[in-house]
Amino acid sequence: MLTVNRIHRGDAIEGLSKLEDESVDLVVTDPPYNIADSNKKTIRNGEVMTTKKAWGSWDSRHPFDHDLLIMKVISECYRVLKPGGALYMFTARQDNGFFVRHALARGFTYRTQLVMIKTPALPSIYKNAWRSAFEVCMFLTKGRLGTFNFLSQQQLVNVFHYTIRHRATSHPTEKPLVFIERLVQVSSNPGDLVLDPFMGSGTTAVACKRFGRRFVGFELNRDYLKMANQRLRQTPDHPESAKEGESEDDGPEGSGST
Repeated sequence: MLTVNRIHRGDAIEGLSKLEDESVDLVVTDPPYNIADSNKKTIRNGEVMTTKKAWGSWDSRHPFDHDLLIMKVISECYRVLKPGGALYMFTARQDNGFFVRHALARGFTYRTQLVMIKTPALPSIYKNAWRSAFEVCMFLTKGRLGTFNFLSQQQLVNVFHYTIRHRATSHPTEKPLVFIERLVQVSSNPGDLVLDPFMGSGTTAVACKRFGRRFVGFELNRDYLKMANQRLRQTPDHPESAKEGESEDDGPEGSGST
């Protein structure tokens, strides 16, 4: 079993293979969307640039490789999850059907989809396309629904609004901490182990530390790993948290997204 409360530097598939069967209580992750392209342009911080520059080369895998990656990740997440455990996975809108179909084929039970409304909507340099203003997160369980902690009617609405400017780091696809915290609170309990195969800037790990959950995850990009570890150092320990340190294991360059 890998050391917990640590982000391991390495590939998601290799890392997942080191986890024991049914050892994880919850998975929250934001995998690469495979949408970065050196031939397509977008606007980021008021500057026109290629989507590959805006989001990073880690999000521009070959389509076949990307599909294979997602299939392997979903399969491994099913293996390591305990019965009743939940999987929250962000998806690109055009890939959402593929993600869900493969998850169902692997045995997951579909629950619902959560939608994040982004303000302001991403600017567009094209005059023949709708501006992107939302992201989708699928909610699945391994068999029957296990942990589901009711918070409030207001907090358990499946549409979440957030302001893009309120990011904690410079990571281009960082998800809002308050949203990830909500997933962690609802679908796990203090002391549970939460997995994020694509840690990115460490949002899932920070949420776990704040609410007394253990965490484990992987990140290839050294700069993003430094971001994540810095955020973790600045996050106060929950009274019930166990400390096992940070990590920057050797491995090739790349990235996660959360």
